[in-house]
Amino acid sequence: MVGDPIKTTRELVRGALILSIASLIVKVLSAAYRIPYQNIAGDIGFYIYQQVYPFYGIVLTLSTLGFPAVISKLLAERDESEEGFSVNEILMSSLTLLGALGIVLFGSLFFFADSIARVMGDTQLAGLLKIIAFSFLLMPATSVIRGYYQGQGNMIPTALSQVLEQLTRVTTILLLSFLLIRNGYSLYTAGKGAVFGSVTGGLTGLFILLGFIILRKEWSNLKKIPLRLRKFPFIMKALIFQGFSFCITGLILVLIQLVDSLQLYNLLQEIGLGAIEAKEWKGVYDRGQPLIQLGTVIVTSVSLTMIPIIALAMRKRDNEELMSKIRLTLKLSISVGIAASCGLICLIKPVNVMLFTDMKGSGTLAILAVSILFSSVIIAQSAILQSMGHTWAPIVVVGFGLVCKWILNKLLVPYYSIEGAAIATVLCFILMALLLAIFLQTKVSMPLFEKNSVYIIIGATVTMVVTLIVYNQLFQFFQLSGRFMSSVQALTGVSLGGTLFIYSILKTRLFTKNELLLLPLGEKLVTYLHKEEYQ
Repeated sequence: MVGDPIKTTRELVRGALILSIASLIVKVLSAAYRIPYQNIAGDIGFYIYQQVYPFYGIVLTLSTLGFPAVISKLLAERDESEEGFSVNEILMSSLTLLGALGIVLFGSLFFFADSIARVMGDTQLAGLLKIIAFSFLLMPATSVIRGYYQGQGNMIPTALSQVLEQLTRVTTILLLSFLLIRNGYSLYTAGKGAVFGSVTGGLTGLFILLGFIILRKEWSNLKKIPLRLRKFPFIMKALIFQGFSFCITGLILVLIQLVDSLQLYNLLQEIGLGAIEAKEWKGVYDRGQPLIQLGTVIVTSVSLTMIPIIALAMRKRDNEELMSKIRLTLKLSISVGIAASCGLICLIKPVNVMLFTDMKGSGTLAILAVSILFSSVIIAQSAILQSMGHTWAPIVVVGFGLVCKWILNKLLVPYYSIEGAAIATVLCFILMALLLAIFLQTKVSMPLFEKNSVYIIIGATVTMVVTLIVYNQLFQFFQLSGRFMSSVQALTGVSLGGTLFIYSILKTRLFTKNELLLLPLGEKLVTYLHKEEYQ
């Protein structure tokens, strides 16, 4: 008897759901804490932290998305025959390779921290970089243990360690920065206290994983098989190449931030801003990063759940099923991305005041908000290509996009200051999204988008935008201002716009009943809607 394909795919979704929920919590925490931190440290303090954050972002992505995914894949597909890998070989080879990589990355960042800080134009950042360097020493063991459990199909240790790691890190950041600034220490010292959270968080995550290993006596289950050195190159190749391809979607925003960290402060000084003023405006520009990260968090989580579904359709060689899942993933990314982008643009002034106390840089943040749409599409496209086995395309496209970002910063910042950097970011994301769309279209036989879907999304977006414009006019008419009223305007506006957009796309049947059932809370959505609309 042939199994129910909907049931099968839903089981795959459940298998990825635990990690997706953990990833969602981690990303929300990783973005949301920056708002109170900016309120504590101000724009210059925020600049200090954001300058070095990309280095932590890299190690976090490698230890949560990249290497554990490859190790779990090797374990799940291993063959105990002479030609295959044993569990012992995979784990020990991975620990050896990642241990060496962690030491190299630690040494590179720790001993070259002064040089990197000089490139950034601020030598006082060296101390913060040296603290972050220790995170790379924790990455090997953390990655291997997470990969081991994921390979067994047990996602609880990975999910729990990720969430508690971020909770510890965020608590350390906010507590130490508050205490240090309150007691009269400099913003750079407060920054050191904040980045120390990468160490306390990493240690917490590792201790949780070791706790699972010790309490469950996992090592006793591993066979004492001698390592075959001739197998090491195969495992090394898989870890390095597949590891970076798996986590490229998580690195896109971090690498864009890294380019700005290396360039923007220097470019602002070159156009005549003093050191203090340049730091302040770089901090204002950095307000956009948590907004973009929060805007793309849903797409990232949904894309993770769609990877096994698309991979299953590929293995079954079911072209029609494959196209339906690709279109579903793209529809989700575009819907969420355009709603978040346009909604944030409409509400950017009250959101800026609510989160960051003033309207400074609202124009720049509105430009950066456009990035949410295109970065959402890039994340979805990369996940689709990864599922189809085309792992190199996203890496090449992202690399090309980073080069373009560097060049565009050089060209636009001298004329438009931080708005130029925002424009460069948007153009970079548009270019990457187009290149990935072209490549993806060459790999499938049918159009990626249906015209009817495009019309529905545009209609829902226009309805939302017009409503929010009228809503904003009411606040202006009654002259409602201040941080409290801005918070009311922003929160109610987000709720109003989001509810209206979701209602519009559901009532106009952008998604079929079967598509809704694949999504988290899909059953409740179908139950809520009139049954006759989804026959």
